[in-house]
This record gives sequence, structure tokens and C-alpha cells, in this order.
Amino acid sequence: MTEAAHPTWRLPPTPALLVALLLIACAEIGGASMVRFKLELARWARGTMLARPEIHGLVGVRDVDEQIMDEALTRFDGGLRLFHMHAEGMGTIVILTTMVAATWAPTPGWRRTLVALLTVGGAGYPLGYLVWAGLIPLRGVEDGKRLAEWLVWIPFGGTTIVAMWLLVGTLALQLRGRSRTAP
Repeated sequence: MTEAAHPTWRLPPTPALLVALLLIACAEIGGASMVRFKLELARWARGTMLARPEIHGLVGVRDVDEQIMDEALTRFDGGLRLFHMHAEGMGTIVILTTMVAATWAPTPGWRRTLVALLTVGGAGYPLGYLVWAGLIPLRGVEDGKRLAEWLVWIPFGGTTIVAMWLLVGTLALQLRGRSRTAP
């Protein structure tokens, strides 16, 4: 096979690689912190919810309030865990997709655009889970989720989706062009 049929893979640009590795490092620190500071985090969340009874629908009846708070605390913990998992995964995806973009994009400008979209979208999306978890005690489960969606998940997730489709299209066009020129 020729070089045209099997291109030399290029490394992701250093800034994209740094962002991806930083995201993975934050995921690991977040995971370790969830274990180490589990009680402190739960106490903070519980105290914050008790200070805002109207936001959480607390009625002052212990049996009712405990069930509401347990559900919110479960979501709070879930948001932290989802950050940990998504940050690990998206860090890896940023590395892999920017490597594909660096290798297959037809022009330097298109390469920079793809790498920027993949890096920003991929690194920003997992932060939505941290935002959501942090907002649960302050704003409630649903309002926190709505804010995280509009502030983080939609813009960064949308950027990632668009970038992935652009990358798929770029790769398909490059492979199609290469198959036409192959003997």
C-alpha cells in the first residue's frame, strides 16, 4: 500500500492534548475528592437545602422532608459521579478526534477549526455535571438541571455534535477522494 492509502497519523496539537489531559486529571481529582470529602459534601448540600426550604419543597415534616432531601442528595452525588465519568471519557475522545482531524483535515484552516470545536466542546460538556451538582442545593434539582442545560450542555454538547459530524464528513470526503485516485 502507498502512503496515500495509509497516511502517517499526526499527534493532536499540543493545546488540545493539554486540555484533554487536564480534563482527565480533573476527572481523577474529582473522583478522589468525592470519596475523600463525601461527608463534607453531603453536609454542605444538606445544610444549603435546609437553608432554602421553599426551593426544595420542604414542608417542615421530618418524614416528608427527609425523603425529598434524600432524593436531592442522590442527584447531587450522581451529578458529581457523572462529571467524573464524562470528563474521563471526553478527555479521551478529545485526544482521539483531534488526532483524526490533525491527520485527515484537508487544509490547515479546516484542521484548526475542527480541533478547536472538538477541544472546546469536548472539554466544556462534562463541566455541566459539576454545574448541575453545585446548583442542586442552591436552586433545586430541576432548576439546576435547566440552568446546566442552557449554560453548559446545550452550547458545549452542541459544539461537540456539530464538530463530530463535520469530522465524519471531512473523513468521508477524504476517503472518497483517495479511493478515486487509487490504482
